[in-house]
Amino acid sequence: MANYTGANVITTSDVLKYQPDAFDFGISTTATETTNFLLQTTNDILRQLRVEWWSVYKQNVYTDITVLNTAEMDNTKVNLDQFERAGVYLFLGRFYLPALTKFRPETEKDRFERMAEYYMSEYNKEFRSILEDGVEYDATADGTIQVSEREPLHGYRRLTR
Repeated sequence: MANYTGANVITTSDVLKYQPDAFDFGISTTATETTNFLLQTTNDILRQLRVEWWSVYKQNVYTDITVLNTAEMDNTKVNLDQFERAGVYLFLGRFYLPALTKFRPETEKDRFERMAEYYMSEYNKEFRSILEDGVEYDATADGTIQVSEREPLHGYRRLTR
C-alpha cells in the first residue's frame, strides 16, 4: 500500500521491528520526544529528497524549460513506504539514540553512541540505494506508481532514444 497521506514515514511499531528494545531505556513510544523525533525524521527525509533527487527528477521529467525553476516537490506524492527502513535508521541514529547518550570521549563511548553511529551509517547506505533504485513519485496523483513514475538518481531516461 502506498503512503500518499502526508503521514510520518515511520511509526513506533516500525522502529520496534528493527530494534525491539528501543523504547526500554526511558523514552516511551508515546512520549512527546518520540512524536517530535518521528516528525523530524519525515521532514529530514523529504528535505534530503528535495536536495539530492528532486532537481534530477525535474530535469528528466519536465520538458517545458519554463517550469524547471518553479516546480516544487509535492510531499504527498512521494511514496514514503519505500523509506521505512531508512526512516527507522535515521530516527534511531540522528534523534532517538543521541537523546539517550552521555556523549563521552571517543574511547569511552556508551552503547547509544555506538548504535547511533551504526544506524547513521546504515541510513546513508539505505538512502543512497533508494535514490539509485528509483524514488516512487506519483506525478499523476492517481494513487498508483507507474514504471514511468519511478525515477532513479542517475536519470536513466536521458539515455532513451
